[in-house]
Amino acid sequence: MADTSMEAYYMAIDDPYIHDNLQDLDDPTGLRSMLTAAKNSSSMNFVLDFNADAAYATCNLPNDSIARIIAAGRPDSSHARWIILFRPFEQQAVLETLAERYDFSPRLLAMMCSDPRLPRHAAGGAHESDSSLKASWFRRSKTSSFSDYTERNVEELFEHASIASYDSIARGNLYRIIDDAWHYSSIDFGRSYICLGYNSLYGTKQAVVENCNGPLPHCTRVWTWLLICDDGTVITINEYLFPFAHGGLSDTQQRVLQGTRCNLINIFRSLSRVAEDERMFRNPLAMLPIRTHLGATPQETSHRESDTPGLLFYYIFENWYNSYTLVTRRESRYGVELATLRAEMFKSPKHCHIDRLDTIGRELGVLKRHYAGYIHIIDRLLDTKVTNRAPLQPSPTLSSTSQQSLSTIRPSPPVHEHPPQPNLPLTPASLLRFTRLKDLVSLYALNEVEQYLSQKDSLITLNFNLIAMKESTDMERLTKTTLLITKVTILFLPVSLMSAYFSIALEGTRYTVVQYWIAFAVVLVLSWAILFVFGVGSGGVETGLVVGDFWKGGRRILQRVWGKVDGRWGW
Repeated sequence: MADTSMEAYYMAIDDPYIHDNLQDLDDPTGLRSMLTAAKNSSSMNFVLDFNADAAYATCNLPNDSIARIIAAGRPDSSHARWIILFRPFEQQAVLETLAERYDFSPRLLAMMCSDPRLPRHAAGGAHESDSSLKASWFRRSKTSSFSDYTERNVEELFEHASIASYDSIARGNLYRIIDDAWHYSSIDFGRSYICLGYNSLYGTKQAVVENCNGPLPHCTRVWTWLLICDDGTVITINEYLFPFAHGGLSDTQQRVLQGTRCNLINIFRSLSRVAEDERMFRNPLAMLPIRTHLGATPQETSHRESDTPGLLFYYIFENWYNSYTLVTRRESRYGVELATLRAEMFKSPKHCHIDRLDTIGRELGVLKRHYAGYIHIIDRLLDTKVTNRAPLQPSPTLSSTSQQSLSTIRPSPPVHEHPPQPNLPLTPASLLRFTRLKDLVSLYALNEVEQYLSQKDSLITLNFNLIAMKESTDMERLTKTTLLITKVTILFLPVSLMSAYFSIALEGTRYTVVQYWIAFAVVLVLSWAILFVFGVGSGGVETGLVVGDFWKGGRRILQRVWGKVDGRWGW
């Protein structure tokens, strides 16, 4: 194809939909139109071609128009092409065209075409009644073949077994699988592509997605297929969050949808030359080196075209701000909640705190597996640099004498010819960034999660210890009160005996009231003195402590009563 401009390339395609929707991203009006479409929940697809001098995009094309663009190939002047698909279950014809062009595996295509509107969980729950199980177990079709009969028997056997996860795999629906395992990921290497499938997590205040029964109630999960092809085309296939929403989205759903597309919108802005200086001043971290470059040396400019698809692929996958700030922020929800629980434990430890800590532990376990899955994907991608790239320096050539000596010591193994590896556009510029991303995930995300998990374990132990200390303190207070009551009883026991003696009518003996009270006082003082000496000697003088506790409790009750009266009458 002749080296023409990208605008002429699109105009050369005989399709009025492409001509009417074509926008120049370097034009403020075109950029505004594309950003508005990216935020719109009804948008279906985007196709972008760009190089260092120009960037053109079109959106919401019918299936036939996208097929014509794919059949025409990428323009010679384009450094990279980016195809974005929303609602993939409604664009199966486009997916089949892409699969035919880049030779997707049948399994990969089938998973991409999964319909999220199919029931993801049984309406009756995990356990059905015995009658329904028996009915489904013995249900047979008279016209079915033997192979269908056997296959259905096997499926029914496993469905009614204790392996609950078989239900997701047997149906083959992608969204059932990723609903069951949020850390599920997929990576597929074809001759013409590398395909990543992964979940991205976005923090929300509440669950706003239909049938959301996930392990992270304050997060929204979005599945993404990300592909990079041998011709420099990057394909993004995004899960649609609200497949059951009819008649438009609510305000909350619209905000969540825009939040999940924040990274896509940022890349759109980075592919435009509009207000570059202003964006660099306001948010320098959002400046992505896809089209914006500062260097002009020959070493720098000679690799820009080959680096562009890999850099676009990396920055779509990275999505650092949305996916990793769930735990790395200073005001992370888990850090705040653990600190709040710690303060409540010191104030009044309860067994309900342990239940909440167990829930936090399960959520952190999901995040840990999620980030570990990201590291696994990156490790697999970094392995491609061994097979896809030639070494930077030539290997030293041995002399004939040295080669004979080496063959004598260690015979050379037979040389087998390997099939050529696909020359996918993952250059060192993108692979080094993936290495840096792996370090960031390990250093910030995983380390933070492990730290929160250790804090959770420490708080569980602390809560048990505080409850034991509280029970011990309550028992000690009860023991002191019991001893005080016992001592009061012992104190008045001699007085009771004395009163009984004075009540006996003896011949010739009469006691006056004064004599009675004098004897009462003497016996009472002597009894108290004996108890005091015994308490000092045994170290069990608790009278002051118990009386002080009673006094403090009485003061608190009076203060509460007085506060209510004062508030009612306004004194």
